[in-house]
Amino acid sequence: MARTRWEWWNTVAEARQWLCLGMIHAEVPFDIYVAALKDLERQFAREARTPAERLHLKRLTAEDALNAAFTMERPWKDFGPWLRRIRRLGFPTLWSRHHISCIYVQSLPNFREQAKDAFAMLADTERRVRRLRPERSSRQQMLDGIEHARREAALYGVKPPENLGRLSPRASGR
Repeated sequence: MARTRWEWWNTVAEARQWLCLGMIHAEVPFDIYVAALKDLERQFAREARTPAERLHLKRLTAEDALNAAFTMERPWKDFGPWLRRIRRLGFPTLWSRHHISCIYVQSLPNFREQAKDAFAMLADTERRVRRLRPERSSRQQMLDGIEHARREAALYGVKPPENLGRLSPRASGR
C-alpha cells in the first residue's frame, strides 16, 4: 500500500532530524554536514511528486545548512550563500523568515560588514510580525525573539545602523 503524502513528509522530517542530530553529535565539519544534507535532499527529491514538493525540500536543506553555519559560527563565505539561496527560494512561513532573520543578526559578530542588510531583514520581519493580530500568541513570541536577537548582537557591539533602527514607539503600537 502506498504511503500518504502526510506519512511521506513525516519520513522526510524524521530523516532530516536524525541526520542533523547525528552530525551535530559527531561534530562533523561544515562541508561534510552540507554534503550530507544535499544527499538527503536528492534522495527525497526523487520521491517528490510535484515541483512544489521539490522546492520545499530545497528550502529545508537551505534552512538546515544555514542553521549549521550559525551553530558552528561559520564565516560569511559559508553563511552567505545559504542565506542568499533561502531568500531566492522564498520563506515557507513567517516563522521561518523570523528564525532566519534572528540567526542572521546573531551571527553578525562573525561578519560585521553585513550589519545593514541583517538589520534591514530583521526590521522587515518585525513589520510583518506586527501585522499579525495582537491576540495571536505567536506574534509576541516572535517579537520577543527579535528583541533577543538585537540584544545578542549588541552584546558584541553590533548595533543597527541609525536609519534602520527599531520602529518608533508610535509606529509599533507600543
